[in-house]
Amino acid sequence: MKKEYDIAIVGSGAGGSTVAARLAPLAEAGARIALLEAGPHFPVDYFTQREIEMLNIFAYRGAFPTTDGAMTLSFGKALGGSTLMYTGVTFRLPEEVCADWNVEGLSSKNLQPRFERLEKEINAIVPEEGMMNENNRLFRKACQRLGLGVQKIRLNLRNCEGMGFCNLGCAKGNKQGTLAVQIPEARKAGIEIIPNCTVERIDNQVLTANVCPAPKGTLPGPWSAGRVKIKARQIILAGGTIGTSAILLRSGFQKQFPVLGRYVTLHPALVVYGIHPHKVNGFKGFPKVFYCDDFSKTLDYYLETAFYYPFITAKNTGLWGDALNYVMDRYDRLMCILILSHDEASSDNRVLLDKKGSPKLNYKISASTIETLCRAQIQASRIFFEAGCEEAIMPCAEKILFKKGDVRGSLWRFISAQNFLPNKVPVASAHLQGGCRMGGDSSDSVTNSWGQVHGHPGLFVADGSLFPKSSHVNPYLTIMALADRVSEKVLEGHGA
Repeated sequence: MKKEYDIAIVGSGAGGSTVAARLAPLAEAGARIALLEAGPHFPVDYFTQREIEMLNIFAYRGAFPTTDGAMTLSFGKALGGSTLMYTGVTFRLPEEVCADWNVEGLSSKNLQPRFERLEKEINAIVPEEGMMNENNRLFRKACQRLGLGVQKIRLNLRNCEGMGFCNLGCAKGNKQGTLAVQIPEARKAGIEIIPNCTVERIDNQVLTANVCPAPKGTLPGPWSAGRVKIKARQIILAGGTIGTSAILLRSGFQKQFPVLGRYVTLHPALVVYGIHPHKVNGFKGFPKVFYCDDFSKTLDYYLETAFYYPFITAKNTGLWGDALNYVMDRYDRLMCILILSHDEASSDNRVLLDKKGSPKLNYKISASTIETLCRAQIQASRIFFEAGCEEAIMPCAEKILFKKGDVRGSLWRFISAQNFLPNKVPVASAHLQGGCRMGGDSSDSVTNSWGQVHGHPGLFVADGSLFPKSSHVNPYLTIMALADRVSEKVLEGHGA
């Protein structure tokens, strides 16, 4: 099967769908544009919030491992990409981080109006008091007592009903991700939406792809199953750090770009818990309302409120046997904090291909990141005990499940890097960044500041792989803003 388009967009997450929506005027003017997505098109009634069933919306069922097995990565494989299973956390890229990226042609001044416009489009709101569950209230009260700054997280939601398990997809369709906002706009303009279409490689503006049958319970696309060649005057890759890097690697671009696939950052994360004497019911209501960034500039981490479903909670504790049963029996009494660390961009942390051409990620958790995660656990323990918790669960403590009275001396000694056991401490990531970094030339980057691949005027990248370093914050809105810039450059090329 052969297809021909003016523009082909690969990936329908925060980057690809933003591009598609921005290019709607071209489609309305007659340009042929296709939005290709490797994953299925899940209808709203698919989202049952049953944990095992909902793993189908994730790539690799939510557990893509680093090659050493020390981390698991979670990202979407569905129409809408990872915006299906995020919690709608909407941070702007901090100005000091943009300055540290030091990409010529990219500035906070250029990004700010894009952030403002996007926040209106996706209905980014400051959560009201009624959205806050007990976990969030306890976190806020404890932080205030400890003299820690606590701020509200902006969320892109509409008519949230507080069902709790946002990371399994919104059962009401109220989360304003790309499936709810940008994709309908693109479809209305005449852009073709092609799910179940996995792009393998690029060769002279021709994409080689494979279309799979629609899985049971999902909506079919317009193309029949089988191999397809897609010729396009312009190609925009938005498959994320893993997907976009793999396509370019399979296509041989590493010969031109020595940094292709490199400088991956992940925001290595831990989810930690406290056991409260009273019911917290963190699984009810919206899970993320507050964050503390007091330690971001000095110790490289954020603390955010969060709550997760039972299987993931069990994994996150790092416990086994009787101790795990003890904690899970108290699931309704758990407080929960998400720790996000700002990892350094290292050339050695990179996407590679295995013998079959499938992507793999070499990533080593650095000593500085381990130290960061330990310091964050100390502060999280202080918050839990200040909130009235009787016990805390910290994977890097001398005793993972402990009471305040178990701490001999100070928490600084009780929780330390010497207790970090690779492959046993449950470090995870949902914030994949880098691999096709922006920069000045092909020696140290893959694209310019507008996402255009060096030396290839018809090829762009529009996703989190553009990040040259960690964003320090949840990257969703920054990806959209960069995709907005890519769209602007494409529109300029069409005289629009």
